Amino acid sequence: MKDDNLPDRLLELMSDGGWHSTEELVEKISHRFSATMHTLKKKRGCKFEKRRVHAQQYEYRLEIESKAIA
Repeated sequence: MKDDNLPDRLLELMSDGGWHSTEELVEKISHRFSATMHTLKKKRGCKFEKRRVHAQQYEYRLEIESKAIA
């Protein structure tokens, strides 16, 4: 797998707004997926949520901003 488009691959995977496990992100993106998230935060302003599902297991979700007017 090429690493040059990891940010785009991560955004494509997480654009569904659902929660994604560490295992899934390692398998589909890279074992360094958290570094890719950090890059997206700094360079593109993306925001990610993280939740603990078990003692040492986490899930991540891309925060998708609503375009609705409140």
